[in-house]
Amino acid sequence: MALKRIITICFLICPFIGLFAQPAYQLKYEFFAGVGTTNLMADISAPKSTKQLVWVKIFNTVGVAGNAGLRYNIANRHYASVNLALGQLYAEDPTGDPKYWSDGRKSSTFFTEFTGRYEFLAVKERQRRTVYKMLGESMLKNFNLPTYFFIGVGGLYNIGTFAQLTEDRSNRIPESYSNFALVIPYGVGFKTRLTRLSYLNVEVGMRFAFSDKIDNRENGWYDQYQFITVNYVKKLRSTKNGLPKFR
Repeated sequence: MALKRIITICFLICPFIGLFAQPAYQLKYEFFAGVGTTNLMADISAPKSTKQLVWVKIFNTVGVAGNAGLRYNIANRHYASVNLALGQLYAEDPTGDPKYWSDGRKSSTFFTEFTGRYEFLAVKERQRRTVYKMLGESMLKNFNLPTYFFIGVGGLYNIGTFAQLTEDRSNRIPESYSNFALVIPYGVGFKTRLTRLSYLNVEVGMRFAFSDKIDNRENGWYDQYQFITVNYVKKLRSTKNGLPKFR
């Protein structure tokens, strides 16, 4: 019985030895792209209680976004990445909710965000689970979810419109505005393998902005916003010069 298991394992592993035998430098780069949502925590649609540090109202603070970027494996668990995100930051005062300010304000911006980040892989991916399945053992025995944490620095540029109800609350008068803010991105991400060279990646991140004008209003507190994105990640080979090879 033991000999049968050894033979089975050999047949399963041998075909993959050649695939993974290439030099490690050839797969140090990863390209990723995806879509997601944003949540703006600013003066508009803010709770009246200053003790509430995080808030989400789907129809009042949530926008949409897309992003793409390049990741480089510096060494072992350490990565560096650059990320470009485009999308909407949205906020509107809710009505009929006594816990939130209801001043008839509304802000919607198109943003461009560029960030550079350091990533630490806290939970590494384990080996393939095919062997466990063929031997009649549960795949959950070897299940894990690769997890990383990140922090970085970047910039946010907004082009948007702000409007507020008139005194008789019958009309909104829009005005255009734009601004720039230095941002600190930080958060956590999870990956699961799709193929030998691709992953599905879910990332949850906070952005601390050194600005109180993202929604065109000021109250003395810096604005913040979050991302939740789902990305397709593709490992890239390298050229002889060590640069990413996209073909």
